[in-house]
Amino acid sequence: MIVLESAQGARTTALGSTYTTKAGAEVTGGAYWLVEEEFWGAVTPLHRHIAAEEAFYVLSGRVAAWLDGAETEAGPGAFLLVPRGTPHALRRLGDEPARMLTVVSPAGMEGFFAAVEREGEEALRADPDRLVALAATFGTEVLGDHPAL
Repeated sequence: MIVLESAQGARTTALGSTYTTKAGAEVTGGAYWLVEEEFWGAVTPLHRHIAAEEAFYVLSGRVAAWLDGAETEAGPGAFLLVPRGTPHALRRLGDEPARMLTVVSPAGMEGFFAAVEREGEEALRADPDRLVALAATFGTEVLGDHPAL
């Protein structure tokens, strides 16, 4: 059994969010990655995960999720499930960060955010092709800017 208090867990900060891992691949046998995500950035690009589902449970704040060609607003208590292969993007609404419990199944995407942190986010943002290629090595296809921009 693993018991973590609210601020406990390995932290990674990359691309507009801080991820506090509650259960990573090493304890789930690769089945999933569970994190408390603080989304303080403005938007994510439009992207899809080739072989992973992603789910968000909004704890506080508000987000707008772009799914299936439409944007849906989600606040505390809302649950969003993004099936594998589905293009999606998030946009933070309001001034406060959105806090979400985020699950990715199977695990693996945490490696992307760790790589961004390790390689340097500024350097990767200065070379978007390199960032897109890095995302692809972790099963994420970047499709473009957030559609609402």
